[in-house]
Amino acid sequence: VPPDIIRQVAEMGYFALRVPQEYGGPGLSTLESVIVVEELARASGAVAIMATVSGTMVAYPLVHYASPEIKERYLTKLAKGAIGAFALSEPCCGTDAAAITTRAVKEGDEYVISGRKTWITNSPYADFFLVAARTGRPEDRHRGVSLFVVDKSSCIEVSKLDMMGYRGSGTSEVLFKDCRVPESNIVGQLNGGFKIVMDALNEGRVVTAATALGLAEAAFEDALAYSRQRESMGVPIAEHQMVQYMLAEMKVRVEAMRLLIYEAARKVDAGDPDYPMWSSMAKLAAAQWGVDVARMAVQVEGGFGYSRESLVERVYRDVKMVEIGDGTNEVQRLVIVRGLLGRIRGVRAG
Repeated sequence: VPPDIIRQVAEMGYFALRVPQEYGGPGLSTLESVIVVEELARASGAVAIMATVSGTMVAYPLVHYASPEIKERYLTKLAKGAIGAFALSEPCCGTDAAAITTRAVKEGDEYVISGRKTWITNSPYADFFLVAARTGRPEDRHRGVSLFVVDKSSCIEVSKLDMMGYRGSGTSEVLFKDCRVPESNIVGQLNGGFKIVMDALNEGRVVTAATALGLAEAAFEDALAYSRQRESMGVPIAEHQMVQYMLAEMKVRVEAMRLLIYEAARKVDAGDPDYPMWSSMAKLAAAQWGVDVARMAVQVEGGFGYSRESLVERVYRDVKMVEIGDGTNEVQRLVIVRGLLGRIRGVRAG
């Protein structure tokens, strides 16, 4: 995606979805953000995931945990078209976020941040980063992680990753080389960053799921249109029973994804205590069914679907990332089961 297009999208407010109106943002709910990202993904999965990161996963910690000064400075920037990046994953640790090794060492009234992050979406375009760094001992694990706002500067090196999908998202490896940030740039409490990160992920996963929904819708609609105009044995292939079977299966998955994602978003907006479980259910289902829909769309379109000229080939590559990013399918199952077992234990205790 050309950088000037990215900037135009940001200036239109799509990278500031959850920024409150008092800071100049649209102030969308989770459900409203889901609908916007779903529509973005129908056109570009890369732009949709960029909007998800900057507009929800970066905005959420700032809205709910940052100091008034940090809110005023950075939420206003997002509303005016700035782009944020969420720097959590490292080469050593993706799923095990409590094991991060990036360090933030206090020197006077500043912290010096050093370390390497990877799979960081928006990096080449980011005006600032939310960086999870270790301020405690390694053995403290999640109790020794803090969250910092780090402005783009010469101390940051960005190396774009060559990925299978989402190739326009600017997902990169990022090296922080002795970046100095004021102590006031801590989001929330010192050593309290891990909970903030988990809260952001729990909410953000619903919106990430919406990228899979939009991609699946695009693939289904493209395959349906192709099946009506492509002829085989004297009739459109849409009249062949096995193609009809795949079209029906795709439609069922798309609508089931939509219902589950929208309901999960409503749970988040209502503050339902079970919303992390619903968020994970939505993301797991959307990831699996999104891949299913893309695979069947390629199959319907045959050789053309397998070519780089087709839309469904790109969708197939893009949607696979939803099974990995923001917590793998396996992690989502763990979150779901923990939610179920916690509820069962609560009933038994009562």
